[in-house]
Amino acid sequence: MIKKSLSTLGMLALVLLIVPCIALAKPLINISVKAEMDKVVKEGDKSVTKRVEAKNVVPGTVIYYTVSYRNDGDEKATSAVIDNPVPANTSYIAGSAYGESEGGIIFSIDKGKTYNKPTMLFYEIKDQQGITTKKVASPDTYTNIRWVIPVIEAGKKGAVGFKATVK
Repeated sequence: MIKKSLSTLGMLALVLLIVPCIALAKPLINISVKAEMDKVVKEGDKSVTKRVEAKNVVPGTVIYYTVSYRNDGDEKATSAVIDNPVPANTSYIAGSAYGESEGGIIFSIDKGKTYNKPTMLFYEIKDQQGITTKKVASPDTYTNIRWVIPVIEAGKKGAVGFKATVK
């Protein structure tokens, strides 16, 4: 009769094969950003508005920023954070941010040091008498936008975004 069992050495080899596989299982989030604008073009005898890459922009141009994300890992990502600065020389357009976010989309007025909901973003100003007044920040003072995506399953993708006006 032949006994079928794994030797200590065989067990160790099996563990060494399995452990790296477990250690390699993780989410891998890849992000890309696209900046586009509306442009009126002629198609036959009609004028049609199309979304095109934002180049040669002038003050007043509205730019549509789309942040696409994809989980290229082999495990789901939970509470994935996307922080996006509002680009220099642009102003965030109120209410334009979109996309799924745990607890809502939050904003910063201090270049990403702190974030909060719009109604909770305050700054202080001092008058000539030295009296400090607290004011609610306006959307044109937002410097960063943050989304917290609850779950991104392995192999899944999505997008968030916002609009800004060129100064």
